[in-house]
Amino acid sequence: MKREHNVICITRGSGFRIDPTFTGEESNILWALACGRTERQVCNDFRMEPTTFLRLMHDMRKKVGSADNVTLIAWAKHRINGGDQEIDNPARDGRFA
Repeated sequence: MKREHNVICITRGSGFRIDPTFTGEESNILWALACGRTERQVCNDFRMEPTTFLRLMHDMRKKVGSADNVTLIAWAKHRINGGDQEIDNPARDGRFA
């Protein structure tokens, strides 16, 4: 009896997603938006033209795979909260010496 090979194919739509890599500027903008700053406030804080801001938001949406800015900010809030919980959880690292 001939044995068939199992093939795993990961395509763009399969749900498999590697975490995106953001530039420092993109990370700062996303962090500010996730913390509650408005788009206008972020532009003023970083002395950025609105067209530059819109381009950066578009690039970040493509990296994450979100359709709009609200979904992108919700994704960032989820990632930030998950990171904070890992840092603030001393039980995760075992017991103290």
